[in-house]
Amino acid sequence: MYQKVLFSTDFSPYSQKITEYIGEIPGIREVVLLHVADTAGSKKTGEGPGAGIEQVKSLMAQTEIIIRHLGLKVQSNVDILQHTIHHGTIGSRILKTAEREKVSLIVMGAKGKRPNDLLLGSVSTYVLYHSTIPLLIVKYQKTKSQAVPENEPSKRPLFSKVLIPTDFSAPAGELLKFVKEIKGIDEIVLLHVIDTEKTDPRLAEYTGEAAAKIGAVRDELTRSGFSVKDHISVGYPPEEINLLARQEEATLIAISPLGEGWLRGLKELVIGSTTYAVVRRADRPVLVVRPINRA
Repeated sequence: MYQKVLFSTDFSPYSQKITEYIGEIPGIREVVLLHVADTAGSKKTGEGPGAGIEQVKSLMAQTEIIIRHLGLKVQSNVDILQHTIHHGTIGSRILKTAEREKVSLIVMGAKGKRPNDLLLGSVSTYVLYHSTIPLLIVKYQKTKSQAVPENEPSKRPLFSKVLIPTDFSAPAGELLKFVKEIKGIDEIVLLHVIDTEKTDPRLAEYTGEAAAKIGAVRDELTRSGFSVKDHISVGYPPEEINLLARQEEATLIAISPLGEGWLRGLKELVIGSTTYAVVRRADRPVLVVRPINRA
């Protein structure tokens, strides 16, 4: 499974949440801890280029200790940028490190600039669009004050209740094969969204076809020993997926990057529009499952 994981941290609250989940990643043995440091900010304030590096090293050491206490091997990397940068530069550095280290999963937090904090940060968006490696983006609901509670109750295990959207395409089938290999899942919630209007005269026909297909998937997973619920809804898939995730209190959304309509646009050659919209709106961790071929 995911033996070697790249954890890209910017020390934000989202990144801090990752340490609560990282030990639960299936098969994890080693963590490549990465922080991309921008020294351009120091130049603007008149400070030396290394003004913030010592603080970064201290924070990295603290994170490394936490991960080692989970029984995992850790290697730390501070990638220092000395020129004016943009989100693509940071994102590309993350992906280059992932490729160089031959990791099987990238884990990173998501942060948005708007008050509801449901939107993706620019670096997360870049990695989501350009990565060919599976990606776990950690998101969570914050309090009304937008502060992380000091005594936040312990969370359920990351893979305890997994919501899996399916459009019955080949990529969706590969996702289900992957999930069947994961141990420790208490419940799987299957969802198929019929992307049409509720007034569509063929809705009954679409629903009947979907019920037969999702029933077959449910039965296959049940035979493999999983507890499974299945749902069919009608509407805009990203909204329906995130709505059900909240209603079912899913701990994780696992989704394929491609789907039935993946050829509709150039951007969708790497990631489908539904997948991007789901991740962008989600208020809980999302695992974008991609096949990995390592020599």
